[in-house]
Amino acid sequence: MADANDAAHRKAVEELQPQYEWRLRELMAVRKNWYTTTKLVPALRERGFEFDRSYIFRLVKADQPPKVAIGLLVALCQILECTFEELVVPITPEEPAVPEPGPVARLRPVLPDAPMLSPDFFDAES
Repeated sequence: MADANDAAHRKAVEELQPQYEWRLRELMAVRKNWYTTTKLVPALRERGFEFDRSYIFRLVKADQPPKVAIGLLVALCQILECTFEELVVPITPEEPAVPEPGPVARLRPVLPDAPMLSPDFFDAES
């Protein structure tokens, strides 16, 4: 019973966590034409960040990297000449779609009982 409560609690906590897209790899390609981490390593070193290649690889390849220091985020934004909002894009939960009403009977135009034009309308030449 406790395991079920723990699992439900963990799921509830996960749903409260903000969801985002990590766009480091995309920005490296678009802004700097970098498709590997090779050029990112020296750019980070210039700003005082000494990471091993495996950490930087995980940072670039991850869909959502774990804890990242604010200083590192600022450095990445400076290197890639981007804003934080371009690097980390929040995903807003989609609202449930409002169901569209069922098929509506097609409305037919109201036609008069008697003809609107006299029978000789098109025959008159005057």
